[in-house]
Amino acid sequence: MQRIQQSSSMVLAMSVALAAFATGCTTEEPDVVAGEFADGQGQEAAALAEATYPTEADWGLEVGQVVPNFAFVGYAASKDPAVVGLQLVSLAEFYNPNGYAFEACVKGSGSAADADGKMVPCAQAYPDAMFGEQSPWKGQPKPRALSLGISAVWCGPCNQEAKSILPGQYTKYKALGGQFLVALVDGPEPGIAANFADITKWKDKYVVEYGLMTDPSGQLSSMFPPSLPSNGVVRTSDMQIIHVIAGAPEASYWKKFEAVLASAN
Repeated sequence: MQRIQQSSSMVLAMSVALAAFATGCTTEEPDVVAGEFADGQGQEAAALAEATYPTEADWGLEVGQVVPNFAFVGYAASKDPAVVGLQLVSLAEFYNPNGYAFEACVKGSGSAADADGKMVPCAQAYPDAMFGEQSPWKGQPKPRALSLGISAVWCGPCNQEAKSILPGQYTKYKALGGQFLVALVDGPEPGIAANFADITKWKDKYVVEYGLMTDPSGQLSSMFPPSLPSNGVVRTSDMQIIHVIAGAPEASYWKKFEAVLASAN
């Protein structure tokens, strides 16, 4: 992993108390500079119109708290021909309070009672377990577990993660009800925020299929140690942060992810 310094201008400037960093390469800690962005490229904590989310009183940046409803602009699902260009994505889109019930329904009879007591297909019985019409993933089941990560073009371990770790794990866990969202926080120079050209090159270089976002304000970085890459597991039934690590995800990380996929507890 490589170290960065979090910007004092982050939307939510909160510190996260976490364990010591794992061994990796280091560099001097630069100031994070947002750089120049056209209108619509900055991100704030916000929800899309159709989305709901746990109350703001429960928001926080530590394990056991609800991750704030950050919003990003980037590539939601670049390999899906139905999803073209850059998309606005908020974390509220992944909120899935009935995801476990929907999964049990699908694995069971394939139907459940709706609000009127009528037996209907699972997607009709649990409509909030499906992505809405305004979502890049519209019509697909929402994930039960979400892996959030931060990365950077200049960071060697980040490139290795994007090349050798995330592609195979995404293919595996997408089929099991998981989803990944990675923010490219820096471009080729430390401390200079990644722009749309940077994430486009990154997407093409590593054939990224999961969500790849810009984050010039450094909002997602505030959830992690000042290290690149960093990753965290979010349980989408309540959007609670379950596990956070500095560095690329290893076996113990995926065990946490699998546990969230399997159970709401």
